Amino acid sequence: MGKASVILAIAVLLSGLPDFVMAADDHPTNLELVEQAVREAVYSIDSVPPADKGDDLGINIGGRDEGSWLLNSTLKDRLIGLGWRVRSKSETADSNTQWQTSFVLKVRVTDLGLRYTRTWRRYLLGSKLVERVARVSLYYELVDRKADQVVASSNAKAEARDIVPASLLPALSDSKHGFADPELEKSKWDRYLEGGLVLAIVGVLVYLFYSNKTTAS
Repeated sequence: MGKASVILAIAVLLSGLPDFVMAADDHPTNLELVEQAVREAVYSIDSVPPADKGDDLGINIGGRDEGSWLLNSTLKDRLIGLGWRVRSKSETADSNTQWQTSFVLKVRVTDLGLRYTRTWRRYLLGSKLVERVARVSLYYELVDRKADQVVASSNAKAEARDIVPASLLPALSDSKHGFADPELEKSKWDRYLEGGLVLAIVGVLVYLFYSNKTTAS
């Protein structure tokens, strides 16, 4: 029975299951990684000046709807920190009231989300690792409505990346937000390798069964 235990232990190790030592709590969730990239992009905006005597400002985000709430919230925190009185539709009875502000920050989002950029294994039969990359890319203009002119404009980009075991992705992904829940594609090599692992483990179990049966006889 000692021989059988050793063989079974080897089979388990070769099956790529050492991820049990790593927990999902050791890594940020997909949404948290996107939040990190959004914050870095927003706080890299340095051409928007501090407000003069508490000027009010409206935010207009275009380009895409998905994830705009996250960008809007982060922008609002940043602008309030610069002394602006930020207005949004949720704070007014009239949806057009925000355009009565002295300034408008127009933001066009060209990229906001998370992708799985590559997968690999450290060893032939080791556990699969996945690189996650959260990217944010936007263009903005600060418009003085009274003077009808652009006060400041520029691009802002940021990314946050890390590497996690593929087995943790279900716990780290966020199905409620599509921009933080990409699909992990399996390569042909992964399919062949996983199939081979199953056959190898089944083979070991069959061998153990007949080996123990022969010994008992």
